Amino acid sequence: MKTQELLSYLQILCLMCAIGLISACDTSNLLSIDEEMLDIDLESESQTLNIGDTTTIKATVNYSGDSAALVYEWQASAGRIVGSGENVVYVAPESAGTYTITLEVSGGIVTARADIRIEVHIGHAIVAMPNRYWQGNTFTQTLTYQLNVEELFRDNITLRYEILQDTARAGAFLTIALNGTPVIRNRAIGAVQPAEPLLIADDVDVSRILTAPGNYELSLTLEVVNVMEDAWLLRKLTLIGVEGTISEIR
Repeated sequence: MKTQELLSYLQILCLMCAIGLISACDTSNLLSIDEEMLDIDLESESQTLNIGDTTTIKATVNYSGDSAALVYEWQASAGRIVGSGENVVYVAPESAGTYTITLEVSGGIVTARADIRIEVHIGHAIVAMPNRYWQGNTFTQTLTYQLNVEELFRDNITLRYEILQDTARAGAFLTIALNGTPVIRNRAIGAVQPAEPLLIADDVDVSRILTAPGNYELSLTLEVVNVMEDAWLLRKLTLIGVEGTISEIR
């Protein structure tokens, strides 16, 4: 019952009390007739993760009304939420720390909120923060790195990149290759005339190529539309699931 309908209903009952049509009129009891109850409890499969790892977060919701009308809003102080509803997957960020995941549920005239904290550790990863611009004097621009992988710690090895569209006024096409084999080919990135520098970040599964310890050549090539100096900045590379070193080949 909506708030306005409830007030009208109470007014009618009180009037009936006043004229003696019904007895024992108790306003406090009347107000509790349509009172809704909403409670949330959050539980994670793991509350300690390494960077790039995932965990499922489950919400147990007790609601006295129609559960089909519930609205779920998930937020994370860092990292990503994948999915919606009662169960979601939390993807840990690429920086260590303690992060808060929040769920707010609304139903009818009541709202409830619950938090859970996840600790993220560096774990097994190669992290490079080169802050290197692609050269702006050609339409095809490549940055090349030497990877020395000492040990693999899981089957799904992930390469995470952060690229900043700094002064570029149009998008570009990105190709990433390991030992000459593309793991991304001509992926469109960026935007036309962005209002401010635009950060592009994504994960790439490189498991089919990076299968054993050893030396690998990693190249990141941009096919740009407009050639400008300091237009595209490679901010960060993270290879998740391995240990070793990385250095640029110039």
